[in-house]
Formats: sequence, C-alpha cells, structure tokens
Amino acid sequence: MQLQPPARCISSVVVASAIVLSLGISQASGAEVALVESVSGRVVAFAAGKPALLDALDVVSEGTQLDLQANSELRICHYKMRQFLTLRGPLRASISLDGVAVENRKAVLTTAGSCAAPAPSSYSGGIVIRGVAPIPVSDASGKP
Repeated sequence: MQLQPPARCISSVVVASAIVLSLGISQASGAEVALVESVSGRVVAFAAGKPALLDALDVVSEGTQLDLQANSELRICHYKMRQFLTLRGPLRASISLDGVAVENRKAVLTTAGSCAAPAPSSYSGGIVIRGVAPIPVSDASGKP
C-alpha cells in the first residue's frame, strides 16, 4: 500500500519529531546561553541530567555541564558575553548566563572575536533538522 501525500507528510513529521526529541541537548527549563560553532574530538553535555554528544549548531542551555575528553576542542558563541570561547580538553566546565566556570585551573579557555545570538527566523515552510532538508507542510488538499 502506497501512502498518499498528506499521509507521507504526517509520517515524516512524526519521524522528525522523534529525532528532535531524542537529541535532548537543549533543556526546556533553562535559558539558551550559547551556540556551538565547532567541535573536534568528543564533548559530552549534561543538561537536565541527560548526557548528549555536542555537535556544531547545538544550543547550550543555562547550567549545562561539559566534559571535554583529551585532545578535544569546543568553540561556542556565548550570547551574553558576545564572545567566541574556545575550550580545550581534557576539562570539565559549567556554562551559565554569566560565562563559563572551569573546574581545573590548568584548562585552556581562550576568547577570540565577537558574536551575537542568532536572530529569530520567520521561516514557516517546514521543519528543519540538522543535516536534513526542510519538510514542506501541506494543507488538507495535499498542496504545499
């Protein structure tokens, strides 16, 4: 049995929603304080008690704990500081609205250049997931 266009759209939205929920990187209760620009190596974020690997374009929330493995590097744009911050592992750090608290004093934390929080988008053409093309939303007639 072949799915009709509206059914395909609905099933695509259900699958996309499941993927977004499984990422669990940005917690609903915390304010978004930073955006990941790049990651090399392995960086684990603990938000709301759940671990998740960070990747480029992930959002970091208030109170997120970071664990950078040896030879890892994380570059973020911290919104309030309006600075790009680079952290090099091994280290543990906590991200807050006011900045980054690093547990061991031997850690390397550098700043380079200014940045700002992304502007809100008025795009309403579909759902956008990292690495996946937008899914057009159609009305009851099946037309986008």
